[in-house]
Parts: sequence; structure tokens; C-alpha cells
Amino acid sequence: MDGIHADLILRNGRIYTGDPAAPWADAIACRDGRILAVGRDDEVADLAGDARQTEVVEVNGRLVLPGFTDAHVHFATYARRRQEVALDGVDRLEVVLERVRQRVERTPPGGWVEGWGWDESAWDAPPHRSLLDQVAPDTPVALKRVDMHTWWVNSAALRRAGITRDTPQPAIGRIERDAAGEPTGLLREWGAIAPVEACLPPPDEATLDAWLLDAIAEAHRLGITGIHDQRVRNDGRASLSAFQRLHRRGQLNLRVHCNVSSEELEWAERLGVCSGFGDDRLWLGHIKAFADGSMGSATAWMLEPYVGRPDDYGLIVTPMAEIEALIRRCQRAGWRVAVHAIGDRAVREVLDAFERAGAAAPTDVGGMRHRIEHVQLIHPSDLARLSRCGIAASMQPAHIPLDHHIADQVWGDRARHAYAFRSLLDCGTIVAFGSDAPVAPFGPLVGIAAAITRQDVRGEPPAGWYPEQRISLAEAIRGYTLGPALVAGRQHLCGSLTPGKRADMVVLSRSLFDIEPSAITEVEVDVTVFDGRIVYRRV
Repeated sequence: MDGIHADLILRNGRIYTGDPAAPWADAIACRDGRILAVGRDDEVADLAGDARQTEVVEVNGRLVLPGFTDAHVHFATYARRRQEVALDGVDRLEVVLERVRQRVERTPPGGWVEGWGWDESAWDAPPHRSLLDQVAPDTPVALKRVDMHTWWVNSAALRRAGITRDTPQPAIGRIERDAAGEPTGLLREWGAIAPVEACLPPPDEATLDAWLLDAIAEAHRLGITGIHDQRVRNDGRASLSAFQRLHRRGQLNLRVHCNVSSEELEWAERLGVCSGFGDDRLWLGHIKAFADGSMGSATAWMLEPYVGRPDDYGLIVTPMAEIEALIRRCQRAGWRVAVHAIGDRAVREVLDAFERAGAAAPTDVGGMRHRIEHVQLIHPSDLARLSRCGIAASMQPAHIPLDHHIADQVWGDRARHAYAFRSLLDCGTIVAFGSDAPVAPFGPLVGIAAAITRQDVRGEPPAGWYPEQRISLAEAIRGYTLGPALVAGRQHLCGSLTPGKRADMVVLSRSLFDIEPSAITEVEVDVTVFDGRIVYRRV
């Protein structure tokens, strides 16, 4: 490499590359956004130019990892939620109502109050429109539950949306009603939510761009250099346009695997694009569909009924005949498919649909794989089927600290098969980890700790929740690095610190390999490098 100098060198570090051929190194050199060399300090030192040519960062023994990729995040929703009334972690109903009241006072006439993150499991009264009416008699209020599958609205919002006692139940979803037949203000799943959602004012382009830039900065603070951006419904065009605007302006310092809602497939087909279209920073990912709802809203589709509810098996969001037809159509058009499936019945039925549609290990689209989002509960007899069909499991360990007690309540003994990381990996399944933000915390270290301890912030349960499903630290790191790259067919681009790949990496304040797992969430991100350039440095 005579005459070649690096733009950036990290030296005197403890570099865990994620590359089995050379798992550990002392130094790494980057040039033109790519990794130039990885090795001992003396091997990399010759690549340093003068101070004007090469920035040298003394890592001083700290741990360096490949940049994290969040394989399941609703990024535009997360960006928007940062502007709304925050209700996550609030276990007292009166605090929720007070926060809403304060926002109502600052909201101009005709405006909406939006909030997110509420969880009624510890409240002393169930959510009802009348409670919101007390603090917002005239201002419409829409509060999204932590899982986003149930909305709680007041009477003003119901009036705006035209939802009354005479409104028929939607084909997909449920309008909850009281004994007199009046809507309670709880709307479950998208068919019931859609009339309210249609009334919410969308941000203009400048506002959305600013929200996304704010969220990208937060991603860098957390060591995240890539995301798989999930669709909720038909919100993809605005997000994709915003990402493209940032990219054109040179502001998209994030690798974005941008999924497309199944409702938008016809639009995408008219454009003639398919999975993988794009470049190293922004590309089209999967067509996203929904099989069922969520555990917390009791709308996940189950093989057996919910505990204490003998006739309740959850909800089917999309009939399986439609899912199968979608998979076949996408395979003909060059698209990969991602299907949301949380309940064990949903996971089984989606696997059946993939198999009937002839899904197999990828031979095109750059190796991008079909995937099932969440796989939250899986019957043991279905474990080996994902690997056999080449289907990846996109999972979110950060849900465990929040949901393990709820899973025990609603699923009983079946919960031992929830978040079955160990079993799926042992079957050879490719597993990619994400946060599901804003549903759960947008931070890979939270997920890594949860995957290897299966405990909540109080250290409960003491041995971990069904500890036989714990995985190793190296496996958890892979879930946030190489795992997402494999699922996206971008393993040649990122996922490990290997010469030739893009120079995305993170420097941590402490080595995860040298501390107790319970301390992982206390570790800070000191430096984030994206495309060979430092985009975050902790002061």
C-alpha cells in the first residue's frame, strides 16, 4: 500500500471485528468511507499520513464494535413520537391525564393532542374516553398504546372521526363498546384506528425532515449506523421521499433499508422497482404485511385461547389467502416479504403460506431473505421451519424486560416458547435484532443485555425468564451487526469490521466482555463512526 494513507485510524483499541477469520485487532484504518486495514497497531501505523491527511483516534483499550443496525424500527413514527406527549413507563393514570391536560393548554384551537406509550397494566382504572374528556372536553386527543395496536381517544376525537354507536365493526379490528353500545374510546387494530388516523394533520416536508435529522442524531448517540425502517400501514411514501431529500443534501448519515407497506405494492410495481433498488445508504427492502396484532392488546393470533378467556384466540389482521397471494406476487416481481406475526398461530400460518408459495433460501435480490417480524411466540414443532425455508427471524429482545410478566399472564406456560433465541439459533435460523421503537427503547445495548440475561431492570427473574433461551454476548452482538446485514443481503457492505466493507463502527466506554451483563445498559457510546467519518463523539 505504498503511497496510500488513511483518512481515519483508530489505534490502541480492543477491536471485536465480528469477522470469524480475524475476530480481534488493535487498530483499524479507513479511507474513502471503507475499511482499509484491520490488524496490530504496528501493521496499521504505516497507513497514517500527516495530521492534515489522517485523523488518529487513541482508543486507549476501549472496545470497538461494528456499527449497530436496528433491524426493526418505525423510524418516522419514532421521530414523530419524540414530539408528542410521552407516556411510556408511566404507571399512574393521574400522571397520564395531567400530561395530557398540560399539552391541551398549549394546543391552539382546532389542533390535536397526540401521545404514545401508555400501558394500563398497573393503572387503578381502565382507559375510557370519559377520563380524557375530563381534561380535554373540546380538543381531540389520540393516545397510542405502547404496542401501537390500540389507540385511546376522547369524545372529541370520536366526533371528528365520525365514530358513533351506529358505526359497524370494521372487518379488521375492533371498536370497543360499553354495555349500552357506546364506544369506550379504545380502538384496536388498523381497521378501527384508520378513521381517527385519517384526521391527524401530517407534518410538512421541512418539519418531517427536521424530525428525521433529530432522530438520526439520536441514533448516532446510541451507536446505530443502520436501520431497517418498518412500515405500519401506508406511511412509506412520505418517509422514502424524506430520506431521499436528506440523501440528496448529503445529510443521510445512516444506512436505511426502507420497507414498503403491502398497500403500496401496486405503486411500487408501477415504478418498476423491487427489493434492493438504491445505493449504499438508501435502498428498498421488503414488502411489509401483517398477519395478526399484538400480545399486549390481546390481538395476537393464538393456537390456544388466552388464559382466562376461553373463546379469545386474538385477531387475524390479513387473511392467509391474501398473505400467500402477496408472497407469490412479490416473488414474481423481485420483492422479498416481511410479515408481522406475534402469536404462535400467526407464525405457523405464515410459515405455511411461505411454504405453499415456494419460498426458499435466496438465490437473487443480493441474498435478501424473506422474514417474519417478531416471532414472539412459536410452537416447538415450528422452530426448524424458518431455517429450512431460508426465512429470517427479525426479533426484538428489548421487549422482554417490559413484557415478560404480561406474557406469563396471558399465555401461561406457553410463554416458555416466547423469544426463543437459543432454539432458533440452534436450528440454524438467521436472526436479526431490532428495537421496535418507539414501542420499546431505541438502544441496542438494552437489547443485548436482555438477550443474554432475559431479565428486567430490577434483575427479575433472578435466573432469567426461561433462561434456557439465553444466548451469548457474541451472538447478541451479531444480532445487531451481521444478522441484519445477512437479512438485507448487504453482508458484503456492512456487519463486520472487514477490509473492503463500509467503515461503520462504535467505540464503547467499557468492554462488554469484561463486565457483568447487568451493567451493559450503563455503558456509554463514546464515538460513532459512519462511512469513515466521526458523526458522534461524547464530550
